[in-house]
Amino acid sequence: MPRKPRMFEGSGFYHVILRGNNKQNLFNDKADRMFFLNRLRKYATELDIHIHAYCLMNNHVHILIGNADRNMSLLIQKLANSYVFYFNRKYDRCGHLFQGRYKSEPILNDAYFKTVFRYILQNCEKAGLGSVDQYEWNSHRYLRKSTYDGFVKTEYIISLFDSKKQLLDYLSQKETAKCMEYENKLVFSDEGAFGLIKKLFGISSPYKLERLKIDDQIQKCRIMRDNGISMNQIARITGISRAIIRTV
Repeated sequence: MPRKPRMFEGSGFYHVILRGNNKQNLFNDKADRMFFLNRLRKYATELDIHIHAYCLMNNHVHILIGNADRNMSLLIQKLANSYVFYFNRKYDRCGHLFQGRYKSEPILNDAYFKTVFRYILQNCEKAGLGSVDQYEWNSHRYLRKSTYDGFVKTEYIISLFDSKKQLLDYLSQKETAKCMEYENKLVFSDEGAFGLIKKLFGISSPYKLERLKIDDQIQKCRIMRDNGISMNQIARITGISRAIIRTV
């Protein structure tokens, strides 16, 4: 049965989440994140969609977009297809990378716009990746005039406060709203686990493990678990099914 088209509410503002399939990582290094942001910039510009905020986590992405009533689905389609092609080629893998359709919710008033804006920027702190104003992969730096280049539109969020200082004070206050909450707790460094898996099995990419026969995948999963790599990390980093990992 064909999918029903999404219903847009007319505000033009949306909170969008893209997730890794089986919660696996979307980004393994700086180059991956730069490629994703460059494509986001490219397609948003082409489709006249405004990027108001973003935060790149390890296995999911938050984006706050505007002027998107007509072209939001096309933006995500172009972005996802381009990134999957890049990622699979780089890491010698094939198949899906993103988990199903993206999640989105319309933002229908200024109060919720401010809430979502703060929630997105604070995602890095909740996951233990760094403070809002220091994390490299959120859009906080675009609030500083010296870094403005037109990619992230800051005018609207600034207009909702009496001053930029008031906005920055607001961002320093803890956001308790859920906003399509997506768990991303860190237990062990994914970067370290990624390198350890390559070292353990003498392979160029952990994604090669998902191509093995099931018995071999189980054996490799047992070794990874014995070396302190969690079930969630194995799924994120290798793409191996959780059903297989749970048998270990």
